Amino acid sequence: MKTFSSKEEILNRLKQAYNIQKDTELASLLGVSKSTISNWISRNSIDYDRVFSLCEHINIDWLLTGRGSMRNGDAVIEQEPQPAENANIVHIPIVDISVAAGSGFNNPDYIEEVDSIAMPASMIKGRKDYLCIRVKGHSMIPSILDGGYLVVRMLDRSEWEGIRDNYVYVVTDTEGKAYVKRLKNRLRQHGFIVCMSDNADKLNFPNFNIYEENLHTIWYAEWYFSAKIPNIQEVFYRKQAELEEAVEQLKEQFQEFRNTLKPNI
Repeated sequence: MKTFSSKEEILNRLKQAYNIQKDTELASLLGVSKSTISNWISRNSIDYDRVFSLCEHINIDWLLTGRGSMRNGDAVIEQEPQPAENANIVHIPIVDISVAAGSGFNNPDYIEEVDSIAMPASMIKGRKDYLCIRVKGHSMIPSILDGGYLVVRMLDRSEWEGIRDNYVYVVTDTEGKAYVKRLKNRLRQHGFIVCMSDNADKLNFPNFNIYEENLHTIWYAEWYFSAKIPNIQEVFYRKQAELEEAVEQLKEQFQEFRNTLKPNI
């Protein structure tokens, strides 16, 4: 019984047959976008009609299984297919869009893939829609920093009622704005979600509501990558120092008040 290779292995053999290295070159050869190639790999699904259109002189059995010769008409030498180094790697598109962790970022109608991030397949939940998005803004400091990356999974609309309070999500609305926020799910009770910032400066980063009819997509943030480690301790100790200072001021004011109540001698 034939064992077919992963879709990534098949595409790598197609690149080998045409002596090309990059996904962009393969995409141009197939007449598709680079993001299409990434989606084929991440979802383990290929448009075989388009691939086979390039296989006039390629041995289909070799392309699909790695067995036999590369070209049609060559002497067939049976060999065991070599396991691909990246057989268990999923490529997630990094899109050219910034999620404004603050007032919202106007998204273009067309999202261009600029690169991809490779992650172990074990870290990804099956054939789901994933994106890697660069965070822009300061509303989620100190937990999520400006310039960090979120790997997000799009929720089906049927999953919206299961949104968990105080977890991080990326939300887009019908006006084309995107936000990264902690959410409170009030869809069932009141028909909206509450978007909350982690930044303690609530004057500049207040909570706000988005009603269900204005929601476009909701993405669950599964992974966060950053070149910097969030310094939550710094925020904690600063708040502690501010609280201690406030307590000392209250003590002084209380002592002054007591002194005014003492009878004059």
